[in-house]
Amino acid sequence: MSTESWAIAAPQTLDVGGVSAVSVRLQGGRVDVVVDATATRTTLEVLEVGKKPLQVVHEGGRLRVGYERSKVEAFVARVRALGDFEHAVVRLTVPQGVSVDIGTTEADIDVAGTAGTVVKTVTGAIRTTDTTGSLYVRSVSGDVASATHTGDVSAQVVSGALALDGTLGRVSASTVSGAVAVTATGSAPMVTAKTVSGDVALRLGAGTPVSVKVRGAAGQVVLDGEVQASAARTLSVDRSAAGDGSIAYLTANVTSARVIVSRD
Repeated sequence: MSTESWAIAAPQTLDVGGVSAVSVRLQGGRVDVVVDATATRTTLEVLEVGKKPLQVVHEGGRLRVGYERSKVEAFVARVRALGDFEHAVVRLTVPQGVSVDIGTTEADIDVAGTAGTVVKTVTGAIRTTDTTGSLYVRSVSGDVASATHTGDVSAQVVSGALALDGTLGRVSASTVSGAVAVTATGSAPMVTAKTVSGDVALRLGAGTPVSVKVRGAAGQVVLDGEVQASAARTLSVDRSAAGDGSIAYLTANVTSARVIVSRD
C-alpha cells in the first residue's frame, strides 16, 4: 500500500487521485467541502496556513488533512491555545461518493453535496447543503444549519441553534439551551428530541398525519396552533392528528421548553 504525504507551509493546491474518504482535523480557520459530479480526482486548495505546516497524507484511499501531534504537543494543547500554529483555511472539491469526516475546534465548516458525512466542532459554525445518506453533526456553541438533506440525521448541540430541513427519515436531536427547528419536505420523519430549555419546532407538510409524545418537568405543547392540555402536573402530552399519507412521529423529552408542531 503506497503512501503519499505533504507538509504545506504556504498556500498551495494539490490534485490527488484514488480518494474514497476525506478526513480533516483543524484547530482554527475554515473548511469548505463541495462535490463535483464530473470530477474523478480530489482537489485540495490550501488558502491560508498558520505557523505550523499543514500535514496531508494519502494512504489506502483516505486523504487526511490536518495536524498530527506528539505527546508533548497534545499536552500543551490542553493548557493553551494553538490557534496561531494549527490554523488553516482549506477547500476540498471531491468526486461523488467520497465520505467526509471533519473535526475542528474553532474553524467554521461548510459542506455541500456529500453522502455519508460526519461534522464536529466546538465553537465553529456548521452548514451543510444538499447532503444525502447518514449525517452526523455535533457542536458545543456554534450554530448548526443543514439544508435540503435527504436521509437520516443525528445532531448534538449545547447552546447553538440547530436547524434541519429536507426529505428527512430518522432524526435524533439533542440540545441543552439551543433551539431545535426541523422542517420535513415531502417526508414523514421519525423525530426524537431531547432538550433542557431549548424550544423544539417541527414543521410538516399540510395534512401529514402526526403522532406527538412529549414528557417534561414544565413547558408547553402546541399542535397546529392549539395549546395541548397536559395529562399530569408535569408536562405529559400524547396527541395524534389525522391526515393523509405516512405518519410522522415526534417524541420529545424536555426539562422546561415549548414543543411546537405545525402542518402547513
